[in-house]
Amino acid sequence: MKKMMLILTLLISTSAFAQEEEPRLQGLMAQMGGHSLIILNGMFYDDFSVIEDSVAWINNHPKPKADFAIIKKELGAEIKLFKEIDDAAHNAANAIGVAAQEQDMLEVSKQYGVMVQSCTQCHETFRERLRAVLHP
Repeated sequence: MKKMMLILTLLISTSAFAQEEEPRLQGLMAQMGGHSLIILNGMFYDDFSVIEDSVAWINNHPKPKADFAIIKKELGAEIKLFKEIDDAAHNAANAIGVAAQEQDMLEVSKQYGVMVQSCTQCHETFRERLRAVLHP
């Protein structure tokens, strides 16, 4: 069952978006969501290696350079807040990785909440506005 859930989660996280040479933000977010689910699945099964692998992907994901130029133009001075929220999510992901290495599930869980909160804050603050300029 554990392997089946992991396989299903991996299938969810891979999509047509993953085939692009330079990723688009929307596809990247879909992959991030998939890896967040893999982390959650690892938490359910106390599988720290699965957690570490997905955290590594999150922290080393490809950059959507073309989309980022559009984002910077659209947000102007608000790009600072966008980057702060992104940094908070990545800092929490780093902390998840450290906690997973230490096999500290309570800290993994705590930092997962911080990471998801950062993602949610970014979505609530910027998603609709960025959708309008990235996917007209």
